Order: sequence, then structure tokens, then C-alpha cells
Amino acid sequence: MSKTGDKKRDRALYTRLVESYQADRVGIFVDFDRLNHPKSPVWNPWENIGPLLMILFGSLALMVFIHILVGIASMMLGVFFYLFVMRPWIAQRVYRRAIDAATENLHNWNLLWKQGGLVITLNFMNKTRCVAPDGDWRAFVTRYLPEMELEGVEAYQNFNRIAREEDGEGKAKVRSSMDPDAKYQDINM
Repeated sequence: MSKTGDKKRDRALYTRLVESYQADRVGIFVDFDRLNHPKSPVWNPWENIGPLLMILFGSLALMVFIHILVGIASMMLGVFFYLFVMRPWIAQRVYRRAIDAATENLHNWNLLWKQGGLVITLNFMNKTRCVAPDGDWRAFVTRYLPEMELEGVEAYQNFNRIAREEDGEGKAKVRSSMDPDAKYQDINM
């Protein structure tokens, strides 16, 4: 397949993935540890360093101006505050930035996938998942989200609607796979 054909197919698969995510058929999860480092495109240094610097300088100021024990106690409380309040807050912000970037365009998706920070799961089967960077998200989308053709859902739905309307002799008669009574697709010409 040509390079432009691959890009077109990737865009179609990516569009299918984003539409499925927005329709709540798949979940996209973020690996915080893989995306919260300086080489990550969603890393913010001030979120990670700022709170630590404030805890350190605040504790040092308390040590110098009030009492050394007060400074040490504030340092200990600051560590617990960082671990149980700031880290979850940072994780939430990294998660939100990563999801926004990943669903914005295919280039961002590929960058985050190469970083290994994303996991795709089917919402109705949580054990079915694709983990970056080793997993193949294209194969996952092709296998588990097949209801939308690469050309688009509208053409597929129009074909089924027209085929159901043409029920006469000598015309195409198609039983839709969406019909609960249909076991197969039957075309009579």
C-alpha cells in the first residue's frame, strides 16, 4: 500500500477511534508515570517543581524565623500534602491534557502512543485492551470497532435504506445485518 494510502487509512481509523471514544464505546486511559517526565509533550515543569519548591522554602522560612522543630514538622506535613493532594491533582491534569491532545489530531495521538502513555479498552469488555507502545491500535480499531466502514457510516446506512426500499422483483434485495431477523445477507438480481 502506498504511503498516502496508509495515511488515509490511519486517519479513517483514528476518526473511528475518536468517534467511538466520544460515543463511550471505548475508554482511553493514561499511564501517568510514562507521561509525567520532561521528554513528554504533556509534561508541565511548574506543576511538578512549583509545589515542591513552595514546601521547601516555606519549611526553611519556618525553621529560620520561628523554630527548627516547627520547620521540620511543616516539612513532614508538606510531604504528606504533596503525596496525597498534589500528586493526584497533577495526575488529573496530565490525564486531561493527554486525552485532549490525543483526541485533537492524529499527529498528537501517534506521539503519545510512541511515548507509551495510552491504553485503549472496550467499555463493554474491560479485559480487552491495547497498551502502547507495543500494542497495535490500528489492528485493535479494525477488529473491535468494525461497524463503521472506512468510507463512512453514511454511505453504508444509505445503501441499507435504499436496499430495504427496493423490495420488488429484478431489483436488489438486501437484508440488513442490523435487522434482528436477518441471519445473512441475501442479494437477488
